[in-house]
Amino acid sequence: MHTNYLKVVLLGSLISGHTLYADFADGVVGGLVGGAVGSVITNEIYNSNKASEPAYRPVQKTASHRTHKRASVPKMTDGMKLQKALAGLGFYRGRIDGEVNSFETRTAIKELNNAYHIGNTASLKPEEKDTLIYLGTLFMFDRYLIAQGNDKITRGKRIQTALKVLGFYYGKIDGIVGSGTRRAISEYQQAYGLGYGSGLDFEAEYRLISNAKAKNEKNINDSIAALKAMGQPPAKPQNDMQKQTPEIIKLQTQPAQQY
Repeated sequence: MHTNYLKVVLLGSLISGHTLYADFADGVVGGLVGGAVGSVITNEIYNSNKASEPAYRPVQKTASHRTHKRASVPKMTDGMKLQKALAGLGFYRGRIDGEVNSFETRTAIKELNNAYHIGNTASLKPEEKDTLIYLGTLFMFDRYLIAQGNDKITRGKRIQTALKVLGFYYGKIDGIVGSGTRRAISEYQQAYGLGYGSGLDFEAEYRLISNAKAKNEKNINDSIAALKAMGQPPAKPQNDMQKQTPEIIKLQTQPAQQY
């Protein structure tokens, strides 16, 4: 009976205070649903406040609470630059993965050597390798200079690349216009008599990109010419007259003596 009495009292309390308990129940359900549906928002808030939280506070991981790492851009290695150069010259059609010993890359090297009369092997001379790596960098610069779009990152990469080609910028081409980029802009404008500011309007940017693109194209052409100069011109076939020594030719051209 004591147990039944408690059940009645508890039931009466729930009925009389249904509004209070309804609010509480809604809060509990809302918290559970919010924890599942709003996990992404919670994750963002957690990440933004992570630096100010105690180091000992554990991070609760659930099935719906997952962090996704942003894909990192691979570093451009010498092997990748070499492949880019071979691709830009029309000899390589594989992936830009830096695997210079792969069959595709070696085949491209052999095709290049044959086309430029450097040799009939799938290996590179040291000066040939250096020129190709440099040429791959120039092809990458060209891609940044002609990139479409006026968002901050794309525009920043164009400006940084142009300043690097012209010899005013030595930092990373990441599109973030920071103090180093602004200082390079200021030095460029002073050198070309355009003022002393660290900003560029669209007309000044157009002239900067145009000057850099012209110089980069010249560097590309000079590098290709240097590669071709490493080869030997094909031997021309000689006719019978060219194969003969000058003495034989002289005797054949002298008139026959009369006896």
